Amino acid sequence: MLPAMSELTDEKAPEPPRHRWSFFRAGGFDQVKLETAEDLEHLEHLDQKLWVALGCPTSGLEFDSATLGLIDADKDGRIRAPDIIAVTRWACACLKDPAVLKDGKATLSLDAIDGETPEGKEVLASAREILRHLG
Repeated sequence: MLPAMSELTDEKAPEPPRHRWSFFRAGGFDQVKLETAEDLEHLEHLDQKLWVALGCPTSGLEFDSATLGLIDADKDGRIRAPDIIAVTRWACACLKDPAVLKDGKATLSLDAIDGETPEGKEVLASAREILRHLG
């Protein structure tokens, strides 16, 4: 038997965790600053009305198109907000401290990878295998 409509509507969805966003003004409108690991970890809760762009192509940008292709989960040639949210969630789950994403370094130490999460275990195993092959 199906539940009554009142049973379906009385239940509230869980509230997203509170996060304090920082903004700056550029181009005539306010934009969110992504400055901290916490900003990245809460990105999925940022109202998409506050996103500067909701999509971009995977080619023709001054950014590695192979990397953009990996982010483009549905392979439609466009990076959209759900793609960015998913890759950010994945990257944060792979790392002990997502703050390393903001360091701007070209390398990542094996110690930074979180071998306790399923995602981190996969990345750590892959990194070790690559390093083993490289000697």
